[in-house]
Amino acid sequence: MGITKTPMACLLIVILTVSVSHYDVLALGGAETKTFTFNFDHCGRVCSDDYGRYECFTDCWVARYSDGDCLSRSPNDPKRCCCQTI
Repeated sequence: MGITKTPMACLLIVILTVSVSHYDVLALGGAETKTFTFNFDHCGRVCSDDYGRYECFTDCWVARYSDGDCLSRSPNDPKRCCCQTI
């Protein structure tokens, strides 16, 4: 009897794992994507090789903004760290 219970328990665990994993994939696939446009009201430090996206995001997060990235208004302008609230 113990031989039958063990394979059945393993099969049940595999089925549950696959079911949950498949559910997560479907939930992610059906989610709507939102696009956010940055405004340039909270731009400061000029981004460089030493001060990039990660440092900009970290500084914005510490300042209690929800996002931050190195952006420029036009291709001729230097990229600056712009913080954003969503």
